[in-house]
Amino acid sequence: MIRKRPEEDLHRQVADYLSLAIVPPAWWTTFPSGWFRGKAAAGILKACGLKAGVPDILLIRDGRVYSIELKAEGGYLSAAQKEMRPLLLAAGCQHVICRSIGEIQSALLMWGFRLKARAA
Repeated sequence: MIRKRPEEDLHRQVADYLSLAIVPPAWWTTFPSGWFRGKAAAGILKACGLKAGVPDILLIRDGRVYSIELKAEGGYLSAAQKEMRPLLLAAGCQHVICRSIGEIQSALLMWGFRLKARAA
């Protein structure tokens, strides 16, 4: 189903792929915090500790942390996302920006994840 929110479509595709591909005990989750609009929602998230620019996908494997920022074609990084990358790298987190399932798969293989499903 095509929506007017191409990044949401990409998030859904990535969630489906990761659910099929990731081999436990590796673990993943998503942070679609950018979808919550309005000052009230932003204020609540900030007060609860959410950092601006946090990546969309978090993966953990063998005690290591990996993160993926998803961007639909034509999408660009916000200033907060640009500032977050060096902070994550300095903390020892691996971080990539991906625009497709193929790029997600390439990152996972580069990081040494075992996959039980491959993108077509």
